[in-house]
Amino acid sequence: MPVPESMGAESSMLKAALPESMRAVAITQPGGPEVLQLVQEPVPVPVAGEVLIEVVAAGVNRPDVAQRQGTYPPPPGASPLPGLEVSGTIVAVGEGVPREVLGEKVCALVQGGGYADYVVTPYAQCFPVPPGLSFEDAAALPETLMTVWHNLFERAYVAEGDSVLIHGGTSGIGTTAITLCRLFGITSIVTCGSGEKCRAATEWGRAMRSTIARPTLSKR
Repeated sequence: MPVPESMGAESSMLKAALPESMRAVAITQPGGPEVLQLVQEPVPVPVAGEVLIEVVAAGVNRPDVAQRQGTYPPPPGASPLPGLEVSGTIVAVGEGVPREVLGEKVCALVQGGGYADYVVTPYAQCFPVPPGLSFEDAAALPETLMTVWHNLFERAYVAEGDSVLIHGGTSGIGTTAITLCRLFGITSIVTCGSGEKCRAATEWGRAMRSTIARPTLSKR
């Protein structure tokens, strides 16, 4: 596969060592899990601001299931392959991304294409795999963590001492919201579909008690 000159010498050398094709999971037609098929696809090339990640693990999200069922078409320009979050290692960079990030272990939000050996995404949508966390666990972070952080902290401006009502407390979004609220001294009030789930959400909140010093969020 040709390598754009803008990728730089070091990145070009690394890119040259990559295969031209990769394994990917494609949706052959709308339906159940049986419509997922392993195929060969060209390894994508990162453009300006993007990185190429060698995927170790991919998260499974509701949009992936809906796309497989034929009710969630990918946005224009997005990969037709499913997969919206991954973890892995940066193995090539596009123009404007420092070559020093090559080799970084990251988890990332991607615009489709995560069910593959390699995927491209803007470097701005990557963050380091937290210490002590496996690639498999890290792959489940980006969607829920970014969704909760954006909605609670960047839009609702919650701060220490506030109370937050969380619907679906045992969902991925719910448990992540409980975790962040516990970290920042915010009271969580949750609703769930059953008493068993309510008890599980309560236990999760208790388990998230932290003895480390936490950052302070102020009102804007």
